[in-house]
Amino acid sequence: MPGRTPPQSRHGLKEAVDLLANLTEASTVALFLRDPGGERLYAAAWHTLARSFRADDPVEVGEGLVGWVAKHKRPVDVDRYQQSSTATGLYYDDEGIKAFVGMPVGDWGVLVVDTKNRQIFGEREKKIIRDFAVFMSQIVAQHETCAREALYGRILDLLYDIENASLSFSGRRQLYDEVLDAGRRFSGLSMGFLCLLHPGRKQFWVESVQGPSVATLRGRSFPVSQGLVGWIMREARPLSHRRMRPGQGKSYLISPDEPIRGYNAFLGVPLLAWRRLVGVWAFAGQTERIIDEEEERALQLAGHRVAATLEHYRLASF
Repeated sequence: MPGRTPPQSRHGLKEAVDLLANLTEASTVALFLRDPGGERLYAAAWHTLARSFRADDPVEVGEGLVGWVAKHKRPVDVDRYQQSSTATGLYYDDEGIKAFVGMPVGDWGVLVVDTKNRQIFGEREKKIIRDFAVFMSQIVAQHETCAREALYGRILDLLYDIENASLSFSGRRQLYDEVLDAGRRFSGLSMGFLCLLHPGRKQFWVESVQGPSVATLRGRSFPVSQGLVGWIMREARPLSHRRMRPGQGKSYLISPDEPIRGYNAFLGVPLLAWRRLVGVWAFAGQTERIIDEEEERALQLAGHRVAATLEHYRLASF
């Protein structure tokens, strides 16, 4: 997947979690990692015998015992646990937990281990859990380094593709197709839009589109007062969303009556030619994506080159 590698795909973490579960005979062992914003924790790898483990819902920093460990970066060790299991932040329902250990994993997240078979974890088991927290921190750091290097490679590919398209196109349609294709490959999203601002700056038109179910939008004009693309036009700054949930089955990328349904990610940036707003290029897709700040900045940088080309060849005229 493009962008930061999702927690669920980090190789080696699931194997480490399974091994720790076997060594401690735990009910649940789970590694939670912070999202890029640092305010939420997502289950990256887990082994559980519980029926109500929160595998899909994030835990807020500060929420429950898991969130407390993340917030304060201090271990939690609870023998003879007597509260509801929901207070840990791990479960939707009470699972009858009797002992709980939570360890910070560097600055990345939290490792938790619990059991409902006995009242305490022995000192040897607690040392093993601490050692695993250190080990997992090293694994995550290595993966982050590899993901960052891969991102830089993708950024270079994007800038090269945009520069090449700007220098070698034979017609405006070819240019639009090539820059949208480069942006879609960079973002990993299935839909792309190139929208240009009318001279009066109160409306924009959809100049070019790529992706499923969006062909009917091309050539149509819309007010800058509506849709996510309109917001970027008004504010002249990037906008990204993750896990979007359009209301009542309608999307609102460009217009409330557009034929697009079920998108879960959006990334759009203004096209600025020497600080003059020319338009917007934006991308959306059904796959949930964590949009990295550096991805956003790279798309903005590439957008400057696209805008300069449009202005130089006077392609951004209605």
